[in-house]
Amino acid sequence: MLVILLGALILGLAYFALHLRRDLRALREREARLRESEAGYRQAEIELRRSNQELEQFAYAISHDMRQPLRMITSYQQLLEKALGDRLDEDSRAYLNFATDGAKRLDQMLVGLLDYSRVGRKTGAPEPVESRATLDEALLFLKPAIDEAHAEIRVSGDWPTLYTRRDDLVRLFQNLVGNAVKYRDAERPPVIEVTARDDGEHWTVRVGDNGIGIDPGQIPRLFQVFQRLHARSRYDGAGVGLALCRKIVEHQGGGIHAESAGEGQGSAFVFELPVSAPPMPGEREKPRSRP
Repeated sequence: MLVILLGALILGLAYFALHLRRDLRALREREARLRESEAGYRQAEIELRRSNQELEQFAYAISHDMRQPLRMITSYQQLLEKALGDRLDEDSRAYLNFATDGAKRLDQMLVGLLDYSRVGRKTGAPEPVESRATLDEALLFLKPAIDEAHAEIRVSGDWPTLYTRRDDLVRLFQNLVGNAVKYRDAERPPVIEVTARDDGEHWTVRVGDNGIGIDPGQIPRLFQVFQRLHARSRYDGAGVGLALCRKIVEHQGGGIHAESAGEGQGSAFVFELPVSAPPMPGEREKPRSRP
């Protein structure tokens, strides 16, 4: 009986060892696949970053280098118009004006593309920034347009110190408030409300207005480069401002969206940024919740 029990125990241990060996082999194979997957992911991430950097450099080169010949074209058009003087008939003068206006619009688009490509590359390193000071700076830049439109700016809420890029935040406010002033209803003076809320982890800002509003079906187009909802004869601009806002916000780990009940009913742009603090010495830069 003892021999039988001992034999059964040995067989059980052998069976257990066999399954354990199989499980260990499967675990090693799974670990090897995981390492390969992680290596592939890291390589894909490196390639994506390299591709994005090349695209940004390409956009910068195109927008920067193309402006010089474009300015030359505009200058020679103006010289040609001046040289011909009274010999130009009405149609010929109109053709030259169309060409000059087109060149100027293209130059505006190139400037917008240049600004877009610079986000995160040419705006300095993150630093502690007083958020309310960046809004005040943007409002100072916009003062002539605000005064001309007789706009009322109402500011309220929480304005914390953020660890971010100051120039980017100023540009973000300048675009959002500037749009609220520009796209106003001619029948009433603009009232623009800038409200902010800090919940300790995220800072949410809403720029609302009583302007011309937005067709809800057109909202998905707003943050794309060179997308315009209105004719240039009515509102000027290159169609890059909101795409620039989206890139600034997303580059800092946040998000942005637009709200409107429809045309003539005003609109609001809401962005959210993580509340972050400077990294400790030796740490990588990363968002961190405030206490």
